[in-house]
Amino acid sequence: MRRLTSLAAIVGCAAAAGFAVKALTVPEPRPARVVDAEGDADLARLSVRADPSLAPVAGHRLVPGRRVVYGFSVTNAGSEIIRHVVARSVKVAAPGMDDRLAVVSVSDPACSGVGRVECIFQRLDPGETRTVRVVVETPADRPPRGRMTIHTFLGRFTEPVGGTIPLEVIGGIQATTGRFS
Repeated sequence: MRRLTSLAAIVGCAAAAGFAVKALTVPEPRPARVVDAEGDADLARLSVRADPSLAPVAGHRLVPGRRVVYGFSVTNAGSEIIRHVVARSVKVAAPGMDDRLAVVSVSDPACSGVGRVECIFQRLDPGETRTVRVVVETPADRPPRGRMTIHTFLGRFTEPVGGTIPLEVIGGIQATTGRFS
């Protein structure tokens, strides 16, 4: 016959019998500290990774005027909750050329896509990663063998200047490129 006995009953009996009993305690986990990306927080453990190449939505090669997909991930590898993290993707263009991304869809509701992709993650917990998939329409006027490059980076909003709110880039810029057939 098998008998289940609670740990409290065993410890109580041992103490009553005169045995020295060491109380075991499990420390309560400390809640993560919350910091704002806009402040002076150390954001060194915040990172972005982007796909190195654009991928066609249909077919196996990039064709001007067709849709392509790419993705990026934002990770908080630190021990603090970070609020108001901004991730942005922009098309790189030569002077005088259209630098707007023709965004078709963005997978994360914290992101918008009008001329560029901008995500404002209200909260990233320690160890959390947010992954975003983006579909864009490529320019129809690209020459054969032409290239399209998208830069993705993290940032934080700074104090307004002349009616605009600048974005300070945090860390490096990730490039996603594609060469048209």
